[in-house]
Amino acid sequence: MKNSSTKNIFSFDMEVDGLYGVSFAIAATVRRGGVEIASFEGRIPDSAVSDEWVKENVLPALGDMEITHNTSEELEEAFWAFYAQQCIIEGEWGPSFDGDNIVCIAHCGAPVEAGFFRRAVERDESRTFCAPMNLHDVGSLLEALGEPAASVDSYVEKYRLSVPFGGVSHHPMYDSAVAAVVWEHAMARIAKA
Repeated sequence: MKNSSTKNIFSFDMEVDGLYGVSFAIAATVRRGGVEIASFEGRIPDSAVSDEWVKENVLPALGDMEITHNTSEELEEAFWAFYAQQCIIEGEWGPSFDGDNIVCIAHCGAPVEAGFFRRAVERDESRTFCAPMNLHDVGSLLEALGEPAASVDSYVEKYRLSVPFGGVSHHPMYDSAVAAVVWEHAMARIAKA
């Protein structure tokens, strides 16, 4: 079994209409040894968003992120296909999350990102053992290190890290990339301790 520093990192972020509404923008980066090896970006029309805070704070951050799907379910199913390609293996008892070779992370992944896996399994029971065990939380890792859990941006600034995406917070690709960079750096700190 590999330790987490030698596994691929699957980092993803979803933007939803409020904390429990429909997904309207999703992105993921898959990294090996600090280098992106695969990615996903998808978005549905802004008309799916009704939450005023999301309209004011998230939609502007999406910039020119391309509309790729018509509905949240279509978007989530396309993301599931990407996730499955990157993270699921066929084993003796059927498909399951490949925890030996990949670690799945999100920054403050509940309720949004964790909720996605519940919806995906509710749509198709054959996915029951395919969600990550565990969905690792970058915020919890930061808190364990004595860092502010809610802000990956302050961690990036403090340690002068480079994020390989030119967006801003609330753009799901930026949020995925920054979470991966912070995870890698924080895990390296732990390994040195």
